[in-house]
Amino acid sequence: MKQHLTENEREVIKLIQFFKKRGERLAEEGSLTQEHQDLNAACERLTEKIYNHADFRQQVLEKHETLKGIIEDHAQCPTCNKMDLLKKVGVVTNEANWKLNRYKCRRCNIEFTWNRPNNPWDMIPFLEVCLQELDNNIGSAEMEDELKTRAQGARDHMSQSLEQLRTAIEAADAEKAGMEEKDKEMARMLHDFKKYLMIEKIKLEPFSEN
Repeated sequence: MKQHLTENEREVIKLIQFFKKRGERLAEEGSLTQEHQDLNAACERLTEKIYNHADFRQQVLEKHETLKGIIEDHAQCPTCNKMDLLKKVGVVTNEANWKLNRYKCRRCNIEFTWNRPNNPWDMIPFLEVCLQELDNNIGSAEMEDELKTRAQGARDHMSQSLEQLRTAIEAADAEKAGMEEKDKEMARMLHDFKKYLMIEKIKLEPFSEN
């Protein structure tokens, strides 16, 4: 878990380790006071909080990272309609501010931008636009009844997918926002505790006139 700690968290853990070793030494010498015991207990509680929060933060960030990858392009070259020789060469942002993958077809030696967003956050407004277009088509008098029935089925399936995606994204975003708020609270608490520990450490340094 240490690799998931912030720099500030690592510094506080180092200070806590210093006081922990000092407490062990005082206990061996039989000179451990109640004040030292209280400080050690506070350090133990804070250590547990730091590692628990670091674990929670890592889980939330990993879940968010996993969500980024749930959208699969299934891109096809617009010239040969094949997908086996495509290489992703970058990401572009369109006029709607959606991020789209850009590919190169090594068979046709062309580059093209796939017409769907590459992440679930942008996929939500994209699906909303698709649903609106489907609704317009279904509502038009020109469409045949059989085609309307198939279009309605596709619309219902897309609507269900959209709601499932929206629910997952809203939950993940809310969890991440909560984690970031806890991060700020933890940073403030660690800042104050670090100052306190540093002052206590300075008090222990022997005075020298030289």
